[in-house]
Amino acid sequence: MQNSTKKLGVLLMIVFSFVFMPTHGANTIDHTLPTTIVKDHLSGGWTYTAADAPEGFDKGFILIVKSGDTYKVQVQTAGGVFNATNVEGKGHKIKFNLSVEGESVAVSLTASGDKITGTSTSSTGVINITGVKSLSAD
Repeated sequence: MQNSTKKLGVLLMIVFSFVFMPTHGANTIDHTLPTTIVKDHLSGGWTYTAADAPEGFDKGFILIVKSGDTYKVQVQTAGGVFNATNVEGKGHKIKFNLSVEGESVAVSLTASGDKITGTSTSSTGVINITGVKSLSAD
């Protein structure tokens, strides 16, 4: 019980920082905190690696939060913090766009248990992404 309470507290702290953390570039901050966080296959924190990505973007953390029928996604890397746009999630799959150094990056991910896989696509090509769930509200 104490461990699950601690995990939920950590998740809420991250959600709070997700909503109020400053971002780089043209990203804007969404100051609305979800009143209800939905637990599902995608929601949580994912530590990811993308071996072929440029340095600073080759590893990081993806936070996915669902409130009602809407997902919010934030990607945290050594290269910056990026809020996703055009987020579409259904079942075990989620797609979103990021603006990274002025370039559009399309990300498509699929969750399976505590693992996530997918790709990012930009003008420089397609990069494979793998990750594990490192933060959950469970």
